[in-house]
Amino acid sequence: MDNSIQPILAFKQISKGFDDHLAIDNLTMTLAPGMVVGLLGQNGAGKSTLMRCALGIVEVSQGCVEVMGHSTENISSVQKELIGYVPQQPFGYEGFSVEKALALHRSFYPNWDMALERDWLARFELDGSQQVQRLSVGQRQSLALIMAMAYRPKLLILDEPVASLDPIARRAFMSDLFDLALDSGSAVLFSSHITSDLERVASHLALMKRGKLILFKEIDKLREEVQLVTLKEGADLPEGLVVLSRQQDKLLVDNYHADLVSHFSSVTPVNLEQLFMELHR
Repeated sequence: MDNSIQPILAFKQISKGFDDHLAIDNLTMTLAPGMVVGLLGQNGAGKSTLMRCALGIVEVSQGCVEVMGHSTENISSVQKELIGYVPQQPFGYEGFSVEKALALHRSFYPNWDMALERDWLARFELDGSQQVQRLSVGQRQSLALIMAMAYRPKLLILDEPVASLDPIARRAFMSDLFDLALDSGSAVLFSSHITSDLERVASHLALMKRGKLILFKEIDKLREEVQLVTLKEGADLPEGLVVLSRQQDKLLVDNYHADLVSHFSSVTPVNLEQLFMELHR
């Protein structure tokens, strides 16, 4: 990342504990404009807690979180207008039609993009006259996505944003997410268990395990540098390699490069699903 560019979101050595449970453990991560960071981890890994810390909903026990250069402890209402959020289970507006719910939500955001709203209403096949309480779970999630994105926020936080969408709607949404981030100079942090979506749209992967950030890497570099290897008999592990997991003679390593091939009897690339499985065996 160019150090002259101000990060949109920065976690600085943050920890968060609940009673005797450490949900986030000394995590540092920075998101710059144009980055789409896919957050991957098992249930309970700390993903949702991390997102709530970014929003200032949950106070960190240690460290600090900054959004556009300002601590989330004293973020202003103007800065809040630059943040979009879609929780796992949206959301309210019972008693409203889709059209009236959007009109009310739109009134809080002076930079609302009506063309984007119309385009996405058509894409998700939402009828403005429908009552919100009668929408399916997937339709509610679609409406929440429109509400979070139509004002083109600088920081977009999405907690399992497409879990309830049908495959066609999910693919259409994910195809636009990266372009929207680039066009708007935004940063996106989204969690998903659908690894194919992460591989399709994320520029970076952040992988959490038991509150720790195990891996934070560009997707392209991850494909090159994270490999499943088998050491040759009697060979030492080369310096600079990071062992992410080990199963007998097979090692999942980071920082691999082609010059090291002579140390191993086998080198196998892994996709995100294989990476996830290897780390949680």
